[in-house]
Amino acid sequence: MKELIFVGRSEDNLELIFMDEDGGEFAVAVDDHIRRSINTNDTATVTTTDSGISPRDIQTRIRRGETAEAIASEAGVDAARIERYAGPVLAERSYMAKRASETLVRRPHGEVLLGELATGQLANRGVDTLTLVWDSYRRDDARWTVTVSWASGSGGGIASWIYDPLAQSIVALDDEARWLFDEAAGANAAATKTEDPKPRLVGLPTVSEPADEELEPPAWAGPGHPTMPVPMPVATNPTPVVAPAPVAAVDDSPSWDDILFGHRPNDQ
Repeated sequence: MKELIFVGRSEDNLELIFMDEDGGEFAVAVDDHIRRSINTNDTATVTTTDSGISPRDIQTRIRRGETAEAIASEAGVDAARIERYAGPVLAERSYMAKRASETLVRRPHGEVLLGELATGQLANRGVDTLTLVWDSYRRDDARWTVTVSWASGSGGGIASWIYDPLAQSIVALDDEARWLFDEAAGANAAATKTEDPKPRLVGLPTVSEPADEELEPPAWAGPGHPTMPVPMPVATNPTPVVAPAPVAAVDDSPSWDDILFGHRPNDQ
């Protein structure tokens, strides 16, 4: 008999979703028979492995993010016995990580998929995006912690978010996740930032006024161009120079009397 793992409810809450070891999904309609079976007081017998830990406990711990190796070490058994029950839960975790990476997040320049945002930002940092590994594990509050890890040189990094599958929301959980959000906003703001306007030099005439009197500010030179007064020397009003009156010219040409009588009237 094939063993199935309960994954959750359908979006309309009318079906229960199960998953097998290969990741295949199965839907079971919630009818009266299932409701009566769930509400009954009879308790089913829980089988245990030869290690003393039940398959349900193994799957619950795997779903919370524990590794099969850690569980096997604690139980004192071979890891292969634990991995036998871990497959369906690991498939569930991969499925939830994929759903989270396909969730739209709002940024100042518009909405973008979480996976595309993380891949683009890490590629700009020089990270080989082929090394990205998405994973998730269930929290006690029924939400999921979603992670993306990467290798970089001799080290690597990891970013974490809180994912709510019902609300389809993503919240950054650490500094790396916040960087993936904030860096996109900062790059967009830097691309649209304009240079502050520089002052425009405006010449002002120098007037003969007391030295301790300040100059009046000049008129505004236009939008976006603050002015800066720069004194410019100009000629002051000099003392007016009066031109000498023109000298009347003396007319020494002979008059009509000189020609007619041969002498001038003023001759003695």
